[in-house]
Amino acid sequence: MSQVLTHSNITCPYCYSAFSTEIDITAGSQDYYEDCQICCNPIQLFIHIDADGEITHIDVQPGNS
Repeated sequence: MSQVLTHSNITCPYCYSAFSTEIDITAGSQDYYEDCQICCNPIQLFIHIDADGEITHIDVQPGNS
């Protein structure tokens, strides 16, 4: 059985702190909001997942723009 959840490191666009976030790769490409674990500002994540279920790219944008 393949792993459903994976962890990826992202960097907050506000405080520039790096932290790990959990991603459900079975959901395919997705976008959602998550609060920074350090400064609590909203971050919009755009997760790009290929046909093999691998994360190809993560775009991180400020969530309140």
